[in-house]
Amino acid sequence: MSDNRRKDNSHKPAPDRRERVFSEQDLWYFRIREGDEVGPFRYRSEAQSNLESFMEQLKAQLK
Repeated sequence: MSDNRRKDNSHKPAPDRRERVFSEQDLWYFRIREGDEVGPFRYRSEAQSNLESFMEQLKAQLK
């Protein structure tokens, strides 16, 4: 999983919070509950896969 994190400090409206995987400037990111954005990834499938891995790690920590 990529450790790159990016915060957008622009004044653009935030993407819909229900959509965790999103694209900006032809790169893909995913958003975690805390509001941080993780990426960039070249492909949507890569961002989705990393999001799923991240969520599995969180679930494992709760066990």
